[in-house]
Amino acid sequence: MCVRMLNMKTVNIREVQHHFSKVLAWVESGEEVRITRRSKTVARLVPDSETKEAALPDFAARALAIWGETSSVTPLSEDVIRDREERT
Repeated sequence: MCVRMLNMKTVNIREVQHHFSKVLAWVESGEEVRITRRSKTVARLVPDSETKEAALPDFAARALAIWGETSSVTPLSEDVIRDREERT
């Protein structure tokens, strides 16, 4: 933990206010940033570990595996149009 803090970038609140996009770019590239006020740490910005780990499943591949190449499912838009025509 101490080694990690030594390599951490440190910025004061004024720099964060004026150059937030630069600080955010550091975090997006994987760096931790320590934010200070009057030389005391008030916050740490760290990369979101969930974003890297949690990938969305491939729904198209899953549907293809379940129902195969052809399916008898009609698009929802067609169902809505047909329902509206039946009501009139």
